[in-house]
Amino acid sequence: MACNSGTYRTQNQIKIMQKNRKKIYTPVNLMRISIGPIILIFLLIGPIFAKAPDKQNVLDQRISIIVTEMNLDQVLEKIEKKANVRFVYSHEMIFADRKVSVHDENNRLEAILNGILYPLGITFKLSNKNTILLKRGQVKNSILKPVDKPKHNATGALADSSFIIKGQIFDSKEPPVSLPGVTIQVKNTDRGVTTDPNGNFEISVRKGEVLVFTFIGLDTKEIVVSNTKNMVISLAEQNTALNEVVVTGYSEQKARNLANSIGKLDVKAAIANKPITQLSQALQGGVTGLTVMQGSGMAGEDRSNILIRGISTIGGTSPLVLVDGVPFDINSVDPTTVESITVLKDAAAASIYGARAANGVILVTTKRGIPGKLSVTYDGYGGVQNATYLPKFVDAPKYMTMVNEAYANIGGLEPYSETTIQKTAEGSDPVNYPNTNWSKLMLKKNPVIQSHSVSISGGNELARFAVSGNYLFQDGLTPKRDFERFSFRANTGVTLTKNVSMLLDLVATRSRNRSELVRFGNSLHLVYSTPPNIVPKYPLKDDGYQAYGNFGEMMNPMAELERGGYAQNKRDQININFQPVWQITPELKLRGQYLYRVTSEGGLTNRNSYNFLDYYTGNLVFTYTNQKASSVGRATYNYLSSNLEFSQTYGKHFIYAIGGISREANFISNFDQANLASYFVKFNYVFNNKYLLESTVRTDGSSKFGPGHKWGTFPSVALGWNVHNEDFLKDVKFVTSFKLRASYGLMGNNGRNDDVNELYRYQSLIDGGNGNETSIGNPAITWETVKMLDIGTDIRLFQNLGLTIDWFSKTTDNILLTPPLSLSSGVATLPINSGSVSNKGWEFMLNYSKTFSRDFEMSASVGYSYYSNKILSLRGGPYIGTSGVDINEVGQPINSYYLYKTDGLLTQKDIDGGTTLLPGQQIGDIKYVDINGDKNIDKADKVISGNPNPQGSYFTNLNFVYKRFSLETQINGFTKSLAYYTGRYQTPLNVTSNFDGGTPMQFQTDYWTPQNPNAMFPRLAPAPGNNVLPADYWLTNAAFLRVKYIQLGYNFKPQFIKKLKITNLRVFVNTQNAITLSKMKYFDPETRGSEANYPMMKVYTVGLNVKF
Repeated sequence: MACNSGTYRTQNQIKIMQKNRKKIYTPVNLMRISIGPIILIFLLIGPIFAKAPDKQNVLDQRISIIVTEMNLDQVLEKIEKKANVRFVYSHEMIFADRKVSVHDENNRLEAILNGILYPLGITFKLSNKNTILLKRGQVKNSILKPVDKPKHNATGALADSSFIIKGQIFDSKEPPVSLPGVTIQVKNTDRGVTTDPNGNFEISVRKGEVLVFTFIGLDTKEIVVSNTKNMVISLAEQNTALNEVVVTGYSEQKARNLANSIGKLDVKAAIANKPITQLSQALQGGVTGLTVMQGSGMAGEDRSNILIRGISTIGGTSPLVLVDGVPFDINSVDPTTVESITVLKDAAAASIYGARAANGVILVTTKRGIPGKLSVTYDGYGGVQNATYLPKFVDAPKYMTMVNEAYANIGGLEPYSETTIQKTAEGSDPVNYPNTNWSKLMLKKNPVIQSHSVSISGGNELARFAVSGNYLFQDGLTPKRDFERFSFRANTGVTLTKNVSMLLDLVATRSRNRSELVRFGNSLHLVYSTPPNIVPKYPLKDDGYQAYGNFGEMMNPMAELERGGYAQNKRDQININFQPVWQITPELKLRGQYLYRVTSEGGLTNRNSYNFLDYYTGNLVFTYTNQKASSVGRATYNYLSSNLEFSQTYGKHFIYAIGGISREANFISNFDQANLASYFVKFNYVFNNKYLLESTVRTDGSSKFGPGHKWGTFPSVALGWNVHNEDFLKDVKFVTSFKLRASYGLMGNNGRNDDVNELYRYQSLIDGGNGNETSIGNPAITWETVKMLDIGTDIRLFQNLGLTIDWFSKTTDNILLTPPLSLSSGVATLPINSGSVSNKGWEFMLNYSKTFSRDFEMSASVGYSYYSNKILSLRGGPYIGTSGVDINEVGQPINSYYLYKTDGLLTQKDIDGGTTLLPGQQIGDIKYVDINGDKNIDKADKVISGNPNPQGSYFTNLNFVYKRFSLETQINGFTKSLAYYTGRYQTPLNVTSNFDGGTPMQFQTDYWTPQNPNAMFPRLAPAPGNNVLPADYWLTNAAFLRVKYIQLGYNFKPQFIKKLKITNLRVFVNTQNAITLSKMKYFDPETRGSEANYPMMKVYTVGLNVKF
């Protein structure tokens, strides 16, 4: 059918036709609709009239429509109003986000639809009086546009050689969908074509020319023509605010259609080329509401505490982490394989995961293969590490002087003579008068870190693959500490039939963690605890015996290193993930998933026997016995799920629904296992792209609870309003998008481990139990239930300035606790549901991005989150922690500091004035306040002294690109955080203890003396005595600002790397944790004030990214 009036243009077409040339359109081939979709459509749009209408009259009516650069779905909406018809289609299948332009007056509806839809590969069919069904076309006729004919020189020969390239273009989804209407243009010429309804194209080119592939809503791609005559190309979706797709529960959805609170991490900025050993480290500073406290810089063990929107319970606080749809240990994931990370924060987003969603959900997807030529990529870096904070210690002469002063303060004899101190200071006889710097001697200088990854990906419409392997090695700070990991991932996708595809993923990891085998504490504590006047090792005896210096029965770090052996742990894990997908109709999809995981762990300790003899007398000091031990553990996990997904657009109405079931079985041993059964339904409705409704219901049954308490149901609802689509804002050009949203729902928390003893506890009554039960189970415990309200807004101005604000309120009921019982009960603990907690807070995020010129672009984001929790009720409380430092009490924050109140150091005036003292207290000791005035300092004087939970967290990300250089940086920290100093910070000198004695740190020389009454630390004493009571004297402000990383990179020019036969080459330098600002001066603020914690590490790396 020829269209003699009107013009139709899409951005997917190259305007190469003659100015007056008419556009010719062939008749549309109508598709037969299957019974399944017809039944669904009939159910949803209402009854069909019995009387057959005159269909042709509908298509023959004449209308006028003039639009420029408007979304296809909006154009169809205008036609609906003008022609009184109704379009039924899948938004995704026809790519309804594409821009089209139409200029047609008084033309037949059928001609108008042909002109708009046929070039886009869309067919239509009138199904009844006024309903028109739209589908992807299977038209055989090509709609290729003409190309320039090769030019000839004066003799008739070709000026240069040209040849035909054929190809097919797909999107980057799984399974891939061919793209009609993609523009392929030879760069800097007017030659070009568009793909047919099946995504095919042909074009005449010359070697060395550049083909530019463009499609509305997808990233533009440029490819240099080589000798290849057949191409398979994939185009990825543009990451724009209006077109953003986010991973939600069990599916992907357009962000504009969601009314819940979701955060999406910028994976490229957070992970790419960063020296990240564990994926949890990448979560810092990218999403508001997501707090990560890295508790250690130990190789292979960062001990990160991950929280979403603070703490809402006294029990388990960790969020649920799912990788490719199944629960996973986040630190078992190779960071280089990650494609996206999404954080579900409110009930509407997270309640689809029901029983384990109370603390939020983190969704991780990994990279998959896409149609295209084989791609090989190498990513690697290497560098060195240094501790962010490493205490400096006094030398041996100062140590001995301090010990003498400590004994003098209690009227004792001074252990070290002036002669000994003087000879030690001279350093002329290091064997008899040693002065050992244990940190310098034992800790590694610049331990190395390196990572190497190789990935191969590619495929076509039938099969896709992404295979990657990674090797990571991180050296530790102490002599035998190191960590290495090997990981392998093979993600494959296969299209079995037109409507059936399958994903099959294999993941295998092996990690090894090694450390010194020490008798007490850890090797770092041993370095800190050994006095400096101990010799590391003596000269060999004539008989070849090696003697070591000792401190009582404590052997020094050198002895532990050379004779103490080592401990090693190996962990192997294999995951097989199978996902069949059946696209029943364009609107209806059935998906299954089965995962099998097996984890094996083996521990090994290896130490030979050794008799430690005194160097001078030959007497036996201590004996290391042989320690040859190994342990093996094995755990299996099975996950099975199936869900049915429906998505359809009816005129102004968009409907999305998903329902499914899942089963999980986790087995470690007969008394350490758990099973979970789940049913869920989710419904989304959008009217006129303005008004949003979401509703979810999930029911879970868990083996962790007893009869009558196993099942819990968790519903949620959310409402949203896309205000920017209202008529009163249509002309406000600077408002790109403006959404208001609110949600409310219930979520669950099992709060416990998988041990069935929580329900029916048993123990040996004879072997070590003396016939006594010390703990019992409780089959009456049940779910913690979380009620959550969230109100938020998402605003985008001038296309590139975004603002998100959220306020939330969470209440957790039936909190699971295992409190201590009274001695009269005869048992120590009993698990119970006890009390409720309130947690409220707000979040703010501002982001900006702009391309200023061809050479310069930038992006920036700033986020701030604040939380505050309070215990509302607590059956049997208050509960004091085993350390005596914390308490849980109604009206107070969770785990509040519970300490003696202090008022500086005691003075003579205090003693003369009758200040209440503890036995043996003297001038210069800590002054405790008698709160109740009973003239005794006891537990009745302890008070709640602060909130240990960080309340205000923030981050800033800055990225700049200038020509081929890029600069990235992140700053994060806490504005409100308290920490309690423990360990040797309180006991700088404890010569009465083999374990706690040691070298004072240099800042601890600021101790009380008559000449230094305003000192930081109390007077010296051989034993700390009353100065180590849990008191607010040891509280400190742990707020900090940290420059998390700074990275400078350079991308080499294509002209240079072309000679090397590679497609991309990038080099970079990176520094991590280089700068930290905090009032907590002597330890890293993230390690929370204990010297025994392994310090955070500064990391300096150089890296390379090569793509072939």
